[in-house]
Amino acid sequence: MRNKNLILNPVFLLCVVILFCNDHFFKLHYTSWFTGKLSDVVGIILLPMLLTYLIPRLKYNSVFVAGAVFAFWKSPFSEPFIEFYNGITPIAIHRVVDYTDLLVLALLPVPYFLIKNEKYINTFSSKKLSPVIVLCPTIFILMSTSPPAAYRQYNRYSGNVKFENLSIEIKKTQAEIMEEFKKRNIDIRKDSARIISQSEYLILRVGRMNAQNLNHEGDIFKYNNDSLKTLLNQRIQESHDYKIDQMEIGSGSIVRNIQLSIWGDIGRAPKQYSRIIVHSIQVEKNLDSIQVDNKLNKIYKNLILQRLKEF
Repeated sequence: MRNKNLILNPVFLLCVVILFCNDHFFKLHYTSWFTGKLSDVVGIILLPMLLTYLIPRLKYNSVFVAGAVFAFWKSPFSEPFIEFYNGITPIAIHRVVDYTDLLVLALLPVPYFLIKNEKYINTFSSKKLSPVIVLCPTIFILMSTSPPAAYRQYNRYSGNVKFENLSIEIKKTQAEIMEEFKKRNIDIRKDSARIISQSEYLILRVGRMNAQNLNHEGDIFKYNNDSLKTLLNQRIQESHDYKIDQMEIGSGSIVRNIQLSIWGDIGRAPKQYSRIIVHSIQVEKNLDSIQVDNKLNKIYKNLILQRLKEF
């Protein structure tokens, strides 16, 4: 029989409130080791109780299932699932692999004790709340864990950080923005490597496949080099993708390898504006998730936007 008090007790409700506040406020404004781990702490406590409520047959085994799910979620093996899910839903989910998060598994005896001793849960649970009122927000909060992260992916081996929806609108034309970069001695140029890598299909347009040479000597694929150069140069000229090797964004703060797009002359005169979209930057290598959060949320993201707003 399903026990509604498993999700109506003060421990569960407090964990849900803390999880929501931490993921959507504290992590952004008070980034630290504590706020980075707090969501995992309350999550591992409430998850077994939620599983037991949804699947009463699990009972005491829910702590083991919750531990396995949490370990899977924090491992690289969950990446294909996350990418698939984010591709089919408007509510994206995010996480950064950090094996130190697994330390919170030591807290599983807490929900185990509460599930085993239901008399404590039944005594102090709210009698006025409906399980549906608690269940729906809880599932939504769990699914939306850490969506406000400034970045989409951090490569700890290269230090490259890819951003998601990091853009700003500037009330200037593209020509005026490029002049501002020049005045500030910021070397900005077309990102040829990125543009060419995204234009590989052009080779097929100027080439010809010779399948007869698969088992014989000779080129399988032939193309006109001059035609290819012309197409690629045209592609580079028309592209909105740029690169800045390094830019000072604060007192002594240097950001390197900035990849960005500039979409200029949007709107109609005299209310023309441009949109700058930052795709990626390079930070230090081998940072853990808390350090990356701290750098991006407190330094890089805000300072980059502030720097560009000065234009």
